[in-house]
Amino acid sequence: MATISYAGYGVWNSTNDVTSKVSQQYANKQREFWANNGDYGDPAPGERKYLYIVWNSNGVDSGVVGEDDSRGIVLP
Repeated sequence: MATISYAGYGVWNSTNDVTSKVSQQYANKQREFWANNGDYGDPAPGERKYLYIVWNSNGVDSGVVGEDDSRGIVLP
């Protein structure tokens, strides 16, 4: 089981803190995360956004995924 330290969604200086949302999704057994406006809002209309997650599971790990990427971030 991992602990979510921080999650952000956006680009440049237009980023939403989505730590609470990602933590809820993880607690509900979601293990793969995708960058999308539907889950995390649209802090930068017209720009390609990124979801980044920092977690602790026997050490600190992190991942990042952009909108339209073919793979998501997979947490343990």
